[in-house]
Amino acid sequence: MKAARRSIAFFSGVLLYCFGAGAAMQYATTGLPRQVYVALGGRNSLPVMLGEAIVIALLLFAIAVLWGYLTMRPTRRRHRPYVAWMMSGVGLAWAGWLIFGAFTFALKPRAYSAPLQTMLLSSSSAPLFGALNIFGVVGGVWLAGSFAKRRQMGLPSTRSRRRPAGAASQAETRDDQGADSIVSTLSPNSVSPPLNG
Repeated sequence: MKAARRSIAFFSGVLLYCFGAGAAMQYATTGLPRQVYVALGGRNSLPVMLGEAIVIALLLFAIAVLWGYLTMRPTRRRHRPYVAWMMSGVGLAWAGWLIFGAFTFALKPRAYSAPLQTMLLSSSSAPLFGALNIFGVVGGVWLAGSFAKRRQMGLPSTRSRRRPAGAASQAETRDDQGADSIVSTLSPNSVSPPLNG
């Protein structure tokens, strides 16, 4: 069961980051109405791109908190949340997206002329696909893990502090019988014979 919960946490982390990256790319291509961008100085201005990146990262943070808590919440006290396994899944998915982004960036020569702020902040441009997105997802998983640990500590203990019924009854019968009924474990030849004087 422990291995199954670890695998679920790991693959849930992989799926969480892939879903977050896809949702961020979809939002980045949709954007806001054009009049809003004109009023703020254009879509490629630094304040607009930074604001969009922060909003997307906060959305991914909220999704990661909910997703991570639903994945890691314990049902019993002994089921501890596997935060590190889920973080490992997120890290593996991020590395995969980074490699994919590097190949995509290398195959599009026009991307070389893109401004640095676009490559760092835009969720639809390779190679990073939004540098703040990974911080949003990792922060959300960490917070979900702390919520799951708090829930685990609030659950009742599953281990009984009393002795098992069989051991308790054996101890009571031993006390009732007294010392006379205890069979000696000494063998007959273990006592030395008396010395003849």
